[in-house]
Amino acid sequence: MNKLDKARKKGTNTLLALSVIALAVYFGFTPLYELISPKGGVAGAVIGASFGAIFVIILTMYLLNKQTEIEQESKRGEKVFEEKMKIYWNIFESIQTMLEDGKISKDDEMQKLPFVMLKLIAIGSDKVIEAFQNVYDSINDVFNEKPEDDEVVIEDNDRKKIMELLGKFSNECREDLGVSDEKVEPKLFEGTQKAIEKSAAILSGVNAPIQDEDNPIIQLGQVSIGGEAYEIQRHKKGHIRIFKEGSIEPIKNSKAFLKSVDEEYGLEIEAKTWRQTQKSGRHILQKAAAINAFPVIDK
Repeated sequence: MNKLDKARKKGTNTLLALSVIALAVYFGFTPLYELISPKGGVAGAVIGASFGAIFVIILTMYLLNKQTEIEQESKRGEKVFEEKMKIYWNIFESIQTMLEDGKISKDDEMQKLPFVMLKLIAIGSDKVIEAFQNVYDSINDVFNEKPEDDEVVIEDNDRKKIMELLGKFSNECREDLGVSDEKVEPKLFEGTQKAIEKSAAILSGVNAPIQDEDNPIIQLGQVSIGGEAYEIQRHKKGHIRIFKEGSIEPIKNSKAFLKSVDEEYGLEIEAKTWRQTQKSGRHILQKAAAINAFPVIDK
């Protein structure tokens, strides 16, 4: 039972209690009033007024207590709602940043997530906690594939799974916050999940063919990340392709790899440069060539 249902039930119970008090006063005081009123109008009036005053006092005290209780519950509910919104929103923004970077960091996400879970335990509903636990487990599974690395690249399948679980978490948040008494209808929710999957497929890092006579390689960079050798290729039309030594297929998530290069070689590329992979790749090669961070060959 959610808080809205509890509030409605409490209101119904209050109404029933007032009805019972009214009936008890009516049937309990009537015999006494009938016994006294024939013997004297003044005595009957005094008794009637006294009982009426007592009833009004009791009723007023009851209503004042209920009003105070409702106001306190309302203030507490508003504060809890605000805190829940902050925590839930921070979760979405943190995971969004992680997925945009395309990697999970031991010093960032893996440090923050345990505290997020503890905050949810303190303030979230059981269903919300369970839903985020699934998201947390999926992130841990990705990192546990290479526990010796400080950063692990998120593959497309893992990204899809995290997004799917995050959608279910969002649905539980919707109900917990009282946006609706029910979750999003299954068909509607399924439709939104498919739309997200399509977007994820577009942004998955799959590299389109670019090799043609009008788009030759104009710059090469040779880097080493995690003990592995890679070659960064920049084409005439701006495309960036990255190949691991011995592989004929370019790696996916080029932006995430370029950020790793930036951190590894201390290039300090400006934040606004990362909005486009082509732009960030060009700046990395230019900066590396300027400071001799790693070999860069112009063709």
